[in-house]
Amino acid sequence: MLTHQPPKQQEIANMPSISQVVDVATAILRKAPTAVPFLKGKPGMGKSDSCLQIGDNLDIPDDRILVVHVNNHDVVDFTGVPSVTDDGVTIFNPTDMFYNFREGTGAGLIVLEELPQSSTHHQTWAAGFILERSTPTFKLDKDVRFIVTGNRVQDKAGAKQLLTHLSNRMYEFEMETSLDDWCGWAMENGVDPLGVAFMRLRPQLLNDFDANRSVNPTQRAWTQLFTEVPTDLPTDLYMYACEGKVGEGAAAEWVAARDLMNKMPSVDSIRLQPEKMEVPSEPAVKYAVATALSMTTTPEAFERDMTYVSRMPKEFQMVYVTDALRLHPELQQTKGFINWAVANKDIFMGGN
Repeated sequence: MLTHQPPKQQEIANMPSISQVVDVATAILRKAPTAVPFLKGKPGMGKSDSCLQIGDNLDIPDDRILVVHVNNHDVVDFTGVPSVTDDGVTIFNPTDMFYNFREGTGAGLIVLEELPQSSTHHQTWAAGFILERSTPTFKLDKDVRFIVTGNRVQDKAGAKQLLTHLSNRMYEFEMETSLDDWCGWAMENGVDPLGVAFMRLRPQLLNDFDANRSVNPTQRAWTQLFTEVPTDLPTDLYMYACEGKVGEGAAAEWVAARDLMNKMPSVDSIRLQPEKMEVPSEPAVKYAVATALSMTTTPEAFERDMTYVSRMPKEFQMVYVTDALRLHPELQQTKGFINWAVANKDIFMGGN
């Protein structure tokens, strides 16, 4: 039997969420292009996507964002391939990797991925590159930014302690998983509403990373599972796919919850008779209903949705209202929302 466990508050109070790190890194890079944020955290929690979001916040075009997996290259790829001229002078011939970001080319973003996993030689090169912002043959444009990403030593992903002079040249942000951040992203990127509902039911599984396991439920793993595996596979094959992506325990919980959620009333039937349609008793199904309604609502359907949702416990009303407003901010001006907000100011606005 699935039991409902309410979402926990951020487990480590002093550790910022992904969205908080994105906001502060954006602000720093907007003011100081030479600053270097270092996004650090468990595998699969969205560090790479966060870098792209920062670039978007800074209005940097996609073709001006370069993601470099440092370990996939020799340092010569970064400094330039040496050759000897007829005069016997050694020169460095730059590759187009960083040459496209030289002085005069305009704003850009260079993401140095998985730097803690790299060798001392690579780290020594990176320390000089982010400080001097130049190669042996050219300087970077003044509006080119850097971001560094990496895992923690305890994650057993090959990460090592960074050289101290390299660390001292960056802003290190160790990030924590945020259920709200992921749900907001998932709703805007076509993730299965049942998957979003399940994460609300079992938030502890969103990034339950254990370095001693070979397969882990992480944000990346759940996102891939919800978007890549056909939902109409036979049950045994679907279970095999889930176990291969998030592990046996998490897979079993998800498949059991999905079976329950599939019994929920259809969104259309709810909107046809919002006063009469039965409210489910299982928490998993309540989360599924609230999420399905919010992800499909429109300004025209909102009032009918509110009629039905107001019959649910307040926790699920908050799920619906928060997600609906995230997708349709204009709903804040409707009579239905204003009346609900006033009646529920104790949970929506903290009360007086």
